[in-house]
Amino acid sequence: MSYIERLNQKEEFEHWQGASTQEILHIEKKLNVMLPRQYKKFLSECGMCNIGDTNILGVAKDETSLFYPVIDVTTEMRVESNLSEEFIVISYEVGEYLMLYKISKTQELEDSAVYGVDIQYNDLGQMICERPQKLFTSFKEYFIDFLELGA
Repeated sequence: MSYIERLNQKEEFEHWQGASTQEILHIEKKLNVMLPRQYKKFLSECGMCNIGDTNILGVAKDETSLFYPVIDVTTEMRVESNLSEEFIVISYEVGEYLMLYKISKTQELEDSAVYGVDIQYNDLGQMICERPQKLFTSFKEYFIDFLELGA
């Protein structure tokens, strides 16, 4: 399955330039993980994508800029809400909900499960992630659902 071909079939979806091998390695190094092959394929084809304010995080790259929202949001959630290092954040509804992709620190998986988690705040205003719930058995399944919800 080509992620970019699927996105291009839907005019309302936007995507960035695909990430280079070096940019993908930068993500792995900064987050201290090994990304699954399916997510690497998505990054190399699409960088990241969105419909409206709903997105799949990755690399935001065009002719003049390069940003790593997947690094920024994952790092922020690890610090602010004690997000487990067994996950990266692939979608974030500010202050409400996270979509998490299970990763490995020691081996490159073909694909992995995607989890959803509600965000709550305690009496001190500190962010707390509820227990992650497995929603999809793979990134591929999550991506297809993402396309269908946006249609």
